[in-house]
Amino acid sequence: MKRTLATSIKYGNYKHLQYDAKLVLRWIEFYWNDFKEYFDFDDDIAFHVRPIRGTFQGWYKSERNRIEIDPRYPPESVLDTIAHELVHAEQYHQGRLAWDGDVCQSVWNGEVYKRGNTYKLYRNRPWEIEARERAAEFVKEMLAKDMRADADHDALAHQGTLI
Repeated sequence: MKRTLATSIKYGNYKHLQYDAKLVLRWIEFYWNDFKEYFDFDDDIAFHVRPIRGTFQGWYKSERNRIEIDPRYPPESVLDTIAHELVHAEQYHQGRLAWDGDVCQSVWNGEVYKRGNTYKLYRNRPWEIEARERAAEFVKEMLAKDMRADADHDALAHQGTLI
């Protein structure tokens, strides 16, 4: 796994995002084993943290096996975006999703889909529906796991004060 920060965050106009961007990289490392357990993707996947124009919070670039994440969003949203893009990495890895660059069309389980020109059309593509649903499940599971760990920690701390 390769993790990088955009030059604009390191040295340029977005230096003020360094703290948030480095947190994103730490979360990727922290959740790495959970990602690997939950999703099926290549180990050599790259993560690049950078500001992204428009309303996208991230995307998966299959030709580079790279996920790009915008650090300007709340932590739960960033985790959801990483998980969402890992679903796409899995879809490509398993051969369920492909991009036909010659005709600018997606191929999902052998079926060709013309490029969507509306947000609604994009959101209703089967690979996007799967990515949204599985990412939401992952985030819910991780938040529950983190809450259990916090409760266990609190219980142990409380027991220690009683001795």
